[in-house]
Amino acid sequence: MRYVVTVGERAIMVETPDPDGAPERASVDDAGLALDWRAVGAAPMREVEGARTGHYSLLAGQRSYDVYVRDLGEAPDEEGARAFEVTVGARTYTLRLRDERTQALEQLTGGMRHTGDAVIRAPMPGLVSNVLAAAGQAVERGQAVVVLEAMKMENDLATPRAGIVKSVRVAKGQTVNQGDTLVVIGDAPGGAEAATEGEETDEEIAD
Repeated sequence: MRYVVTVGERAIMVETPDPDGAPERASVDDAGLALDWRAVGAAPMREVEGARTGHYSLLAGQRSYDVYVRDLGEAPDEEGARAFEVTVGARTYTLRLRDERTQALEQLTGGMRHTGDAVIRAPMPGLVSNVLAAAGQAVERGQAVVVLEAMKMENDLATPRAGIVKSVRVAKGQTVNQGDTLVVIGDAPGGAEAATEGEETDEEIAD
């Protein structure tokens, strides 16, 4: 599994082969790193004063660390990310973590676009397991419009902006390829949101 970890303004790509267990190796910005990562105590994470916290012993390369982690929940300023407070030795960091698939989905569905047509494309090959919107329907930003089954997972594809569904290009049970257009979202008649200065409109969202 690949993750994007943001610390301040720096984004770090982290890959681990076993996100549910204790990984023995990881890749940090494509540099391999041997790990010995173990929870201290019976449970990896436990509730303390309403927050999930964890205490870990980490051996990274030839250096050992005592690590305390507190799950801060959903990051308020970054959709699809979780925030954590991590204390290593005497230093405390606040970081945001999201998996690479979530980031790719957001980029392919337009991020923060507010005006002009938003073309929602398939981020990967898959099967349309459900269509949640119809042409002419009003939708809100973040509302799921298509469910795509891929890699044994169901992915809710959401609209990046409020508006009207201009067209639905797929049907339930249809197989699609990466990049295929699924749904087009446009402005409501007479109710288009004002474009921010310098923002282009009527531009398809593509790789």
